[in-house]
Amino acid sequence: MNIINFLFEHYYLSLPLFATIILLIRAHAKKGGKRISCQELIALANSDSILLVDLRPSNDFEKGHITGAINIPFNELENSVYKLKNTEKSIVLVCEMGSQSGNAGEVLNKEGFNDILILQGGIGDWRMGNLPLV
Repeated sequence: MNIINFLFEHYYLSLPLFATIILLIRAHAKKGGKRISCQELIALANSDSILLVDLRPSNDFEKGHITGAINIPFNELENSVYKLKNTEKSIVLVCEMGSQSGNAGEVLNKEGFNDILILQGGIGDWRMGNLPLV
């Protein structure tokens, strides 16, 4: 209760704090590319307009991945960018929970890739939606 009273009494300090928090959240949400849902990914995959890149370690990829995905583990991404250079398709990044994909998107943006999409919630959301893995 004391914190709430402090925030109200010192609103001139509270407002910039809340504004900064909101801006940080928004910046993090847009980091690396546009977020898409599992349903949007399915629609894009059916139109054959994407290259799906799974960023998880190889052993996790082998246990189950989305159909058509290629595996480039995040820690090997900078050395494997050449594998993605000649694609005309949008690149969709998938990791376990959707958090590492933003960092990978930043790496690809620095390499000149502009059309980066990120599966929101990663493979975890894909599994929770009971969607198939191969």
